[in-house]
Amino acid sequence: MKSNIVGKFLNFVGLEEVEGEDYEVEETAAASDWEEEVPKRRRGGVVSLPTSRGMRVVVMHPRTLEDGQAIADQVKGRRPVIVNLDLAEEKAGQRLLNFLSGVAYAVDGGLRKVGDNIFLVTPSNVEVASEEQEEAPGWMRGMSK
Repeated sequence: MKSNIVGKFLNFVGLEEVEGEDYEVEETAAASDWEEEVPKRRRGGVVSLPTSRGMRVVVMHPRTLEDGQAIADQVKGRRPVIVNLDLAEEKAGQRLLNFLSGVAYAVDGGLRKVGDNIFLVTPSNVEVASEEQEEAPGWMRGMSK
């Protein structure tokens, strides 16, 4: 035997049908009366959309892996970043590149090689057009060169 509270809850959710109780349906107002109570407002079909007029591209020259935090913060702020790894040591540059590929993947963005030791990290709101159509995922395009 179910307790009264559990039975009421199951009835409320619609999982159990209450036996022996008849429900009466009352119409308190006609549908036309209800429609008159709702205020009718008409607005024009013009919708304001945000534009990318003020988009900034940030250029950074990191030297160590710790500099990757500032790059990640820029990408999380939905700003594309050009990363020049010429000043970084080879091992630190590789670790930084691995970190940035994770950042790009996490924000559903992209990571592209645009030159020797120069990479473009983009958030999801930026699309990069290129002449080459590659099969790599968006966050790894241009990395096979």
